[in-house]
Amino acid sequence: MRRVISKISGFLGGLDSPDRWALKLWQRVPGYIRLTYIAALVLGLLTHLYMFTNKFTNHDDLSQMFFADYGKASGRWLLPTVLELDGNFSMPWLIGMLSILCLAGVPCFVVALLRIRQPLGCVVTAALLVTFPTVTATFGFMFSADAYFFSLLLAVFGAYLSVRWGWKGSLLGAVAITLSLGIYQAYLPVAAVLMVGALLFETLDGEASLRALLWKGVRLAATLAVALLAYLVVVRFTTRDTGLTDYEGISDMGKLSLGELPQLVVLSYKKYGAFFLRDRWHCHASYLPYVLLLTALVTVVLGVLLLLRRRIGTGRTLLALFLVGIYPLAGGLIYVMVPKGFVHIHMMYGLVFLLIAPIALMEYSRPVLQEGSKTRVFHVMGSWVILLTMALTAYSYGITDNNAYLKADLGMRQCEAYSNRLLARVESAEGYEPGMPVVLVGSTQREAALSPTPELDASDLVGIFNMGDLRTFYTYGHFLRYYLGFSQPVYAGNSELARSLADTARVQAMPLYPLAGSVQVMDGRVVVKLNP
Repeated sequence: MRRVISKISGFLGGLDSPDRWALKLWQRVPGYIRLTYIAALVLGLLTHLYMFTNKFTNHDDLSQMFFADYGKASGRWLLPTVLELDGNFSMPWLIGMLSILCLAGVPCFVVALLRIRQPLGCVVTAALLVTFPTVTATFGFMFSADAYFFSLLLAVFGAYLSVRWGWKGSLLGAVAITLSLGIYQAYLPVAAVLMVGALLFETLDGEASLRALLWKGVRLAATLAVALLAYLVVVRFTTRDTGLTDYEGISDMGKLSLGELPQLVVLSYKKYGAFFLRDRWHCHASYLPYVLLLTALVTVVLGVLLLLRRRIGTGRTLLALFLVGIYPLAGGLIYVMVPKGFVHIHMMYGLVFLLIAPIALMEYSRPVLQEGSKTRVFHVMGSWVILLTMALTAYSYGITDNNAYLKADLGMRQCEAYSNRLLARVESAEGYEPGMPVVLVGSTQREAALSPTPELDASDLVGIFNMGDLRTFYTYGHFLRYYLGFSQPVYAGNSELARSLADTARVQAMPLYPLAGSVQVMDGRVVVKLNP
C-alpha cells in the first residue's frame, strides 16, 4: 500500500500546472506549424465570417435545424454521435468556430508531410485549404459542418501517423481513417493523396532503398484498404435492420467491377480539367486557367531539373514518375469510390492538393537547384510564379465563397418576402380559419418569378440555396414554420395530397398564383395553385 501511495505521490509531484503544461506543449510545436495554424485561423475567419454571423439554410439544414440524428442510413455511423457534441441546434457561430478550429489543423499536417517550411509557402498553403470552395459548400450544411471538418482532420491525422510511425502508425492511422469515414466518406482521397505525396519526397531523397520504398508504399496502401474494409464492416453491422440509402450511390460504395475501373480512372483525371481549366463550377477568375497552365509548366520543369541534379537511380526515378502520375488520381479517388453516384463539389476536397504540389516541389527543390547559377535563376523565377499564382487562386476562391454567401443572403430575404405575400393571401382567403392545412400544388416546380437575380446563378455551389431552391424543395414547409412563424401543416407539391388535388377538375380550373382565384379553401384546406 505504501509503495502504491509513493508511486502516486511521485507521479503527482511530477505534474505541471495547466499553464506550464500548455506553455511547454506550445513551445514543442515547430514555428512553421504555429504560423500555419494561426494563418489558417485568421484567413478562415476572414473568408467565412459572413456565413458565421448570419443564418443561411438549405433543405438538409432545415430538416435538421433542431435535431442531431442524421447519418446512419447514409453509412455515416459515427456522425450522429459527433453531432451531439455541439448541441442539437444548427447554430452558425458556434459550429462555424468549431469548424475553423478543426479546419485550421489540416494545413499543419499537410505542410509537415509535404515538407513545406518557409513562411510564405505555409501561409499560401493554409489559404488554399481554408478557402477552397468545397469548404463553402460544406458550410451550406451548417448543422453538420464541424463534424465533417473533424472528419477531414482525422483523415489527415491518419495519413500523418501512417507515414511517420511505421507499422504502429499504420494501425493507428487506419483507426483514424476508419473513424473519418464513419463521419463522412469523402475524405479518404485526402489521406491517399497525402500518402502518395509524402512517399514521393522520400523517393526523391534517394536515401532509402527501392525495396524499402516499395514496401512502404504497400504498407500505406494496406492502411487505406484496412480502413475502408473496417468501415464497410461497421456499416454492414449498423445498417443490418434498415439498409443503406441509395443517395448519391452510397449503397454501392466499395462495389466496383474491374471493367468499370479504367473508365473511372480516366474520369478522375478529366475532372481536374473540368474544375481548374474549364471552370465548370465557376470558382476561378477568367485569367486563372492560363496562369495555372503556366504554373504547371514551371512545376514540370522544376521536377525535371530536380531529377537530373539528384540522380537517384533508374528504379527510384521510375517510382517517382509513377507516384507523380497517381498523385492526381489519389486526390480524385472519390470518382472511383462511388462509381454510380453523382459527386458534388463538397465531396471534391482532394482536388485542392493538385495546387499544393507546386508549392511543395518549389520548397523541396530549393537547396538542390540553388547550387547552380542557371538553375538558381529559374528556381527564383519559378517560385515567384508559383506563389503568386496560388495566392491569386486562394483570393479567387475567397471571392467565390463570399459570392455564394451573398447569394444565400439575398435568396433568404427574397424567399421571406415572397412567403409573406403568399401567406397574406392564404390568411385572407374566403372561408379561411386558423389551423387549416395549406396545400401548395406545384410548389416543387420552378417558374421565372423565383429567379429575380439571375446574376447570382454564376455561383453554383451545392448547399448554397437561392430563392427558387428554398421554395421548390420539399422542406419549404419547414422554412415557413422556422422563419415566418407559420405553424399550420403545409403540404408541398410532391406530397400525395397535393398530387391528388392537382388532378381534380376544380384545381385544374384555378388560375396560377398570384392571380385572383389562385388561393381557395376546399374541404377544410387552403389550396394554392403555384404551377399546373
